[in-house]
Amino acid sequence: MSKAVIISAGTIADYEYTKAFIAEDDFVICADGGISHAKMMGVTPNLTVGDFDSYKGEVTGDVRRFNPEKDYTDTDIAVKTAMEKGYKEIILLGATGTRLDHTISNIGLLEYITKTGGEGYVVNENNIITVIDKKTVIKPMKGWHLSLIPIGEVKGVTLKNLKYPLENYDLKFSQSLAVSNEFTDKDAVIDIKEGSLIVIKSRD
Repeated sequence: MSKAVIISAGTIADYEYTKAFIAEDDFVICADGGISHAKMMGVTPNLTVGDFDSYKGEVTGDVRRFNPEKDYTDTDIAVKTAMEKGYKEIILLGATGTRLDHTISNIGLLEYITKTGGEGYVVNENNIITVIDKKTVIKPMKGWHLSLIPIGEVKGVTLKNLKYPLENYDLKFSQSLAVSNEFTDKDAVIDIKEGSLIVIKSRD
């Protein structure tokens, strides 16, 4: 099954780089103002959702409008819609930017995707972010760093094949111990006994 791609109204600085994450057979959902980014990339969404408080232009195709006084963000609605349609891999574009409240909330949606059996990624020009709750193998990316941010406390974190290994360590949110690790020439292995980790591959 193809993946779902959600385009939100955050910052996209490089449309060519961003568009490369969208395959021809992907199901594309625009969340409100994300329709502006889709137009800049020449992408026609399969569905547009939102209260349209940040986009006032014409919207065509399949559209689902919501009351602005709602309990969920437009990106949250888009994620839930994608999962209801059966998509297990979901990429969020335009999900970061100057609004840190939205950025953090969108990263939080990655945990929801993981806990419901899917794989979610927030992607921008300098970061690829996901959430894991089990043993994971990551291919090395030359010139990129690997950081792990625990959601609360994560017990029994073990890191192998990285410049700075770790063995059965209980990692807390208040610690920066696992920030800015470096890949080796081997696949990085992250193991967890309990909890969820935000995994960030980043470059300057």
